[in-house]
Amino acid sequence: MSVARLAVRSAWGLDFEAMRMMQQRQLPPMPEIGLPESHYAKLAHHADRTGDVHAHEACKVGQYITLALDEHLSWEQKVKYFQHALKRHCLPPPYPDDDIWLFYQQLGNLVKQYATSESLRMACTEDDLYAARLSMGQNRDRIEEDAEEFFGKLIGTGDACPEYFNEDGWAQVKMIRDQWI
Repeated sequence: MSVARLAVRSAWGLDFEAMRMMQQRQLPPMPEIGLPESHYAKLAHHADRTGDVHAHEACKVGQYITLALDEHLSWEQKVKYFQHALKRHCLPPPYPDDDIWLFYQQLGNLVKQYATSESLRMACTEDDLYAARLSMGQNRDRIEEDAEEFFGKLIGTGDACPEYFNEDGWAQVKMIRDQWI
């Protein structure tokens, strides 16, 4: 043990590890989703002024998720917001410690959770529409064509889970798709 650490230990009655634990920073909580965009902008601006990079990124994630949940947007527009949040605001800085790495993993998981939920909501709505059309006697082949186009946009045509989905939700959307295609 270095002389400096011994001096700290003897002066304070603490070992170096305990001192390090006391100096650890507080990471911001996960952002609340659904607030007005101006709220996120104010929080991000405040984080910038105080030099809190992690709070800034959390605010931006909250902002982009909230923007993506606008019911008037197409799925393609929503995906742009989700992907931007993941690629720009959910990446830890170089050489993060475990707490920082975990914080950014949680931010990424939050984006994926909302993207998956939104896709499931849209898939269920479309599923109900197809079922209603079928019950009214519409040709199943026509419904299948529409479903193929819709689900192709929603989850793609490959068998790989897109980066903005979580695996369980993606499997659920595929199951809904497979009823119609």
